[in-house]
Amino acid sequence: MENLLFATFITLSVMFLSALCMLVVRRLFGHTVLALHNDVAGFIFNVIGVVYAVLLAFVVIVEWELFRDAKVKVHEEVRCMSDVFRDARIFGEPYTSTIRKDILDYADSVIHEEWRLMGKGEISSTARVRMRKIFSDVTSITPRNDYEKIWYQEIISRMNNFSDARNARLFSRNNGIPEMMWNVLIIGGFITIAFSFLFGTSNVWAQILMVSSLSGMIVLVMILIKSLDHPFEGLISVGPDDFIEQAKFFMSYYSSASQ
Repeated sequence: MENLLFATFITLSVMFLSALCMLVVRRLFGHTVLALHNDVAGFIFNVIGVVYAVLLAFVVIVEWELFRDAKVKVHEEVRCMSDVFRDARIFGEPYTSTIRKDILDYADSVIHEEWRLMGKGEISSTARVRMRKIFSDVTSITPRNDYEKIWYQEIISRMNNFSDARNARLFSRNNGIPEMMWNVLIIGGFITIAFSFLFGTSNVWAQILMVSSLSGMIVLVMILIKSLDHPFEGLISVGPDDFIEQAKFFMSYYSSASQ
């Protein structure tokens, strides 16, 4: 809710400032003088507008793909975690209970600690330690027969996939667009909005509406890009829903097993 209010405030502020700057330019030069160059200014503005619109569209598409990729990586980690949880039953006690308990502890630390830290670009040391504990649990298994030897190779492979999926999720928290591109977007936005001040119309309210609408649309798209650029925080974010649902399943499994 706070992020939404902040985005609304920023958008309205830019719209107001744009309209105010346009009125200043109109007051300095007069709309009749500005109107003399509407044809030439309109042609140049079309070129600037098209270039900037293509750039914005390109960045939005790239950011959306990165955002979707972050969601896929979360799905993959939860799937691999579930595989290890399921396969632990093959080896019996005490391995099964130890591995499953540590997986539950890991999921809990990811949900309640690491997700919040990922929004700040950080990771949870608790989750990292618990992941190492799970890996230690799995590698400490001593197969008792040929059947368990086959499954031991399988669970080691899935444990490696689990660890790789976790690393992929952590890496995705910083997969944003480079700072140089942000500078281009911001400067391009300023140029596009400022160029709209150079048009002259007889109806000042119509010009205020056009300039404020243009600036508002540009700011909204920039806010969208900013939100997608940080997939684990902001207005649009990847939540720990998959981990929560899987943890509930693990707990229900324990409840049914104890009855």
